[in-house]
Amino acid sequence: MVLSNDGLVCVDELDKMNSEDRAAMHEALENQTVSISKANIQATLIARTTVLAAANPKFGRFDPYGIIADQIDLPPTLINRFDLIFPIKDIPEETKDERMAKHMLALHQSPDLNEPEISTNILRKFVAYARQRISPKLTDGALEEIKDFYLRMRKSGGGEGGVKSIPISARQLEALIRLSEASARSRLDERVTRKDSKKAIELLDYCLMQVGFDRETGKIDIDRIATGITSTARSHIMILKDIITELETKLGKTIPIEDVVAEAKNRGLDEDKVEEAMERLKRAGDIFEPRRGFVSKI
Repeated sequence: MVLSNDGLVCVDELDKMNSEDRAAMHEALENQTVSISKANIQATLIARTTVLAAANPKFGRFDPYGIIADQIDLPPTLINRFDLIFPIKDIPEETKDERMAKHMLALHQSPDLNEPEISTNILRKFVAYARQRISPKLTDGALEEIKDFYLRMRKSGGGEGGVKSIPISARQLEALIRLSEASARSRLDERVTRKDSKKAIELLDYCLMQVGFDRETGKIDIDRIATGITSTARSHIMILKDIITELETKLGKTIPIEDVVAEAKNRGLDEDKVEEAMERLKRAGDIFEPRRGFVSKI
């Protein structure tokens, strides 16, 4: 990433990287620097690098009927650093499959059959020129478009039990600015217009709907990507913690799970939601099972 300063790093099979190497990417993605401490040498190297990464879902293929965010096999803290996330689903479709098969077979038969409209050499020069010479500035119209979208999305957050879902955060606002500037740069324009902002908003909105949509609330919830826990799940956890605290005062330290489930049902939570929230509390170290069928607070 340091060697690619002011350039682009392409990472394939990101999910196959070991956790130490993947953790080292956090600093570069957040601060655009890489710190090295080795053999009494301490240095901070600049890594202003764009990252394009590809990874496989948990089970090798996306389930089109499941929640996409739950199938991404990467830590939320890392995936939240990317501006855009595109799930690529392999869904059988006769027309598309036929076109792809024809194209691939024709290429094997005649590799030079399809010449690109723009040669690779010209495209490389165009990208280099745009990156080095074009530094677009936001116009008032573009600023207004981004601000209106951001405020509208923030207001649309809703939730249950006092926990509001957050559809968009300041990190996505920064992403909108970068995407708008990229759109203007691709046109070799020194001004970021309202049209560029709309294009950026359309891209970000599409990605959020793909990976951040919470079917239970019918709203976009950025926490699904940023923390791995939706506002709905967080609300269930808070309700369960309140129930355990109340039952502790009545029954003592050791609380039967049956009583917890029964009280949760009275508050509108079904058994599956209770089990899921209880597992999260166990993993977080808030509760434990002293013996089968009972829970206690730590």
